[in-house]
Amino acid sequence: MSYINDIESWINKNKDDFLETLSGLIKIKTENLPPGGNEKPGQEYIYNKINKFIPENDIDIFEIDDVRGIRENPLFFPTIVGMEKQYSDRPDLVARLKGTGNGRSLAFSGHMDTMPAYGQKWGVFEDPFSGKIKEGKMYGRGSLDMKAGTLAGFYALKCISDLKINLKGDVYAESVVDEENGGVNGTIAARLRNPDIDFAILAESTNLIAGIESLGGSDWRASVVEESPGGIGTEAELPNPIYKLSKVAQALEKYDKKILKEIKPPSTFDRDVRLRLLTYQFSSGGSNYLESGSVPTRGHIYFWLEVFEYMLEEEARKDFIDFMKKELGQYDDFKNYFPSFETVIRFMGGHKTDTGHPAMSSIKKSYKNLNLKFKQKGVPFGMDAYAFKEVSNTDVVVIGPKGANPHGIDEYVEIDSIFNLIRIMVLSALNYCK
Repeated sequence: MSYINDIESWINKNKDDFLETLSGLIKIKTENLPPGGNEKPGQEYIYNKINKFIPENDIDIFEIDDVRGIRENPLFFPTIVGMEKQYSDRPDLVARLKGTGNGRSLAFSGHMDTMPAYGQKWGVFEDPFSGKIKEGKMYGRGSLDMKAGTLAGFYALKCISDLKINLKGDVYAESVVDEENGGVNGTIAARLRNPDIDFAILAESTNLIAGIESLGGSDWRASVVEESPGGIGTEAELPNPIYKLSKVAQALEKYDKKILKEIKPPSTFDRDVRLRLLTYQFSSGGSNYLESGSVPTRGHIYFWLEVFEYMLEEEARKDFIDFMKKELGQYDDFKNYFPSFETVIRFMGGHKTDTGHPAMSSIKKSYKNLNLKFKQKGVPFGMDAYAFKEVSNTDVVVIGPKGANPHGIDEYVEIDSIFNLIRIMVLSALNYCK
């Protein structure tokens, strides 16, 4: 029996409610602010929506430390930039639409935390948390990354529930905490809490392409410290860390544009995809004129360094450090002192979906049912997908809506693509969990 028409009628009936709910969710500031975060109000907001159609005993709100043994798990990473992460009042939220039994299970996964808005004023709508719509796009911090995709999973459950479709397998929707800034511990908690879900759709933005592979990487800090009193006007020569940092920056650029550029992408990626080294921050001697006035004694550069899924952390680290030693070793500045290079967040691996998994056939079928073109390939960014198979029995594919500017000014999500995502989620559940 086809439910296409029923699903379409349900979406037309619930479209305004979804958009109003998403707008309200975007207005709630759920920024990831290391070592803590403000996800709880967003989780409570979704809870108050879903408890109308999901029984209380099938809604699980739990904190990371409620999961037994999580801090002993090898993938758990307790710090960021040396600070101990704080997880009190930062709950994960998982809802289950219980099946009749003896069926395969499916989860729709997303994260509640967003990157901060940094007090910026935006262009299309000045308020970064407006949740307003213009020309078919909803704007706001987290609209694309990833409140639209996260909420779509819960509304997919609502659609199945409202249409009174009985499936054999359980269908889950989840909103985890602390994905940004290389967090991932919220995802690990959800996986350990429900380790035997058969398959998951992670709703990061892909323009509805099935992301069967993703990149990995980590944030790094290069640090320079001078044995000097700093200041001005002394008779002694004052070594300046800024000059050394400039040489480090040039070496980073060379590694990015000459070494990484030559590494060919796996066949799942577009041919023009390449690994990147992205320099985020160059800092020494303060950030404005009033903090200047003397030669500094230390400085740092923060940067992101990527890997493909097949690249091991230790090998990638060794290749990078060996290059920097060779490149910087040509300067007298570094003969007696080599800058420190260290990761400041966890190393995140890339993920790779088993394309022969039965769920993939069900997902392809849902695209065909909807007359949507199905395309699967690698997606050129990192995320928490790798943690699924690392700590549970759940394989995962990445399918999310279309939009632009995640983490940036005027972040938006395209509305039509969200409803296509809900259609895909519902039909995939019907095809897979029947």
